[in-house]
Amino acid sequence: MQLLLEIARCPHVVSCITQPKHTHPCSEIVSSQAAQSLATHQLPEPWSGDLVHAPILFVSSNPSISEVEEYPHWDWSDDAIIDYFTRRFEGGRKQWIKDGTKTLQRDGTYARATAFWAAVRQRAAELLQRDPRPGFDYALTEVVHCKSLSERGIRKAQTYCVPHFLQRVLEASEARIIVILGAHARMAVQNIFNIPDTVTLYGPTNVFCHERYVLSLPHPNAHSPRKCTACLTDDELHRVYAFLRT
Repeated sequence: MQLLLEIARCPHVVSCITQPKHTHPCSEIVSSQAAQSLATHQLPEPWSGDLVHAPILFVSSNPSISEVEEYPHWDWSDDAIIDYFTRRFEGGRKQWIKDGTKTLQRDGTYARATAFWAAVRQRAAELLQRDPRPGFDYALTEVVHCKSLSERGIRKAQTYCVPHFLQRVLEASEARIIVILGAHARMAVQNIFNIPDTVTLYGPTNVFCHERYVLSLPHPNAHSPRKCTACLTDDELHRVYAFLRT
């Protein structure tokens, strides 16, 4: 869990908070939080779920933020942080997310289903052709790990996050299919794999010692067809189905 904690406790977050005039590329995204101190700052999100073993890994731009969600802060212990991110969907110290879509709030209640979480679960169901088990059948990560609203600050932050963390996260995953969600994530992942912009489904090919497909889909908030059945041909779909079953 060294990589998880390295991301969650990124030292540049400390620098950006304690030195307000810091010129680090992550300054904008870090300062976008309303936290008054490091202790109350919401940590960067390394990934959610069983990164190593989940057969599907979703990669998006950066995590959104909620001021009322029960979410790790800097004063949480390392064990609590690891529990939260690796067992976020099931089996943790608390039920951090219910039904794969409803986040635990600080008052003990659960929020209504989050559109993003629900869309990811639907995409996983389409690929697996069955109801998925969140966190086990799929995991999630981002190209920029700090939280913000409306992707604020990610253009600058990805110049640090992508070269320092993205490849290492992908290397740690044994996912059979990497699903890229949205333009920011697509650009970052395709640059690593040298995938042409026009390609929606790439592979299977050996990527970091594992045979994988890389699938590019619109972000769940995009005003365009987002379902796998709308973005892939019948032949591509059946190749993916067969690949996941092997």
